[in-house]
Amino acid sequence: MAEQGVAPAPEAPAVSSVSRKRLALKIAFRVVILGAVLVFAGFVLVGIFDDLDLAEVRSAMSELSDAERAALLMGWLLWIGAQGLQTASLVSKLPARRGVLAYLGPSSVASIVPGPSDLPVRYSMYQSWGISNREAGTAIAANGIFSIGSQLALPAFAGVAIAVSGVQVAGFFSIIVTATVVLAVVIVLAVVVLRSEALTRKIGDLADGPARKLAKLFRKDPPSRPLGELVTEQRDQARDHLSDKWQAATFATVLTVIAKCALLVLSLRFVGIPEADLSWSAIFAVFALVAGLTIIPITPGSAGVSEVALVGMLAPIAGSQWVNEVAAGVLIYRLLTWLILIPVGFGVLGWWRFSLRRPRRSASSET
Repeated sequence: MAEQGVAPAPEAPAVSSVSRKRLALKIAFRVVILGAVLVFAGFVLVGIFDDLDLAEVRSAMSELSDAERAALLMGWLLWIGAQGLQTASLVSKLPARRGVLAYLGPSSVASIVPGPSDLPVRYSMYQSWGISNREAGTAIAANGIFSIGSQLALPAFAGVAIAVSGVQVAGFFSIIVTATVVLAVVIVLAVVVLRSEALTRKIGDLADGPARKLAKLFRKDPPSRPLGELVTEQRDQARDHLSDKWQAATFATVLTVIAKCALLVLSLRFVGIPEADLSWSAIFAVFALVAGLTIIPITPGSAGVSEVALVGMLAPIAGSQWVNEVAAGVLIYRLLTWLILIPVGFGVLGWWRFSLRRPRRSASSET
């Protein structure tokens, strides 16, 4: 692997004025779509809860004290630090501060553009820091495994929290069972694949034909080599890469989940909902179920979907008298864990792009 911070920064691709205009139009269009989705989500919640009053929601959000705002900021910084630690733990000798940058920058893109839109950005950031193509790709794939794995595992833990809190589970039982079964299947497959090279190759060979047909169907280039050979090679790389990293990555993933759930608990407490009406175990149960529901982002950052799911599950547990406070707490939580990532992340991307140009400018001025 190339030494980090030593490899020359990749040349920034030239961007024409037409391309910039198209990019700006695409971003503006997606912002409009996001706004429309959020407005629709608001109408859905108003239709579900007769007592929901937007004026009361705004009032609950604006009445936070300075100490409560400071506590939320510290909680947000802890969550961001945990996310950066998780990202950095999967790359050899990557400083945690760069892990934070590699989380915030790509997250701003994923918060607007659905799908794995953050992956090319993170890959480019890794390359600019001197990380080899091979390690960058493996680290990104491993990061996805830990993130998706935690989302699959959370609904199973929600069952325990529901039993502790005594929440009615009639509407949640199928989600818990489905997520638990999927998690069990994923774990079994992962163990089998990691332990048996022959079975890994056989599975790859069986999938080779369908994969090539799908590539033709979507007008993509088929794999250059047999899929069995490729997946076996990737398996060996993943095992070597994670052999000394999985413990730190697991710890950082758990810390990330705890910090994010704590933000939801703080947001709900600070708007006035007491423990007696909405316990922390009930909040965690809903948090975990929504994580499982939004594992496939239908909208960027699960905008609209998360808000409806969180308010729709938490309000009946707390009671109709708390519906406005629940909505306020959920909006504060979503502001911290989704909306604020967009400007902060794009600021990080701008600083990163500027840092790539600075060495070239220095070199040109010296000549």
